[in-house]
Amino acid sequence: MAADGIPARIDTPGQMVSAMRLLQGDLACEAEQISLGDVDTASLGFLAAETERFARALHRFGWLAAQR
Repeated sequence: MAADGIPARIDTPGQMVSAMRLLQGDLACEAEQISLGDVDTASLGFLAAETERFARALHRFGWLAAQR
């Protein structure tokens, strides 16, 4: 998984695209590991936290977009 992770605040379309691609890559990597029988609970916990952070940022980004 990416070392930087998903930022808590996403203000620009470029930042959102970057975060989407980061999360997509992390999910694909984890899916590959699971398909090989490697279930790492610590990694899954990190991924869950990243997904929740992304969801909050996505809601805020949508709200910002609606204000324009």
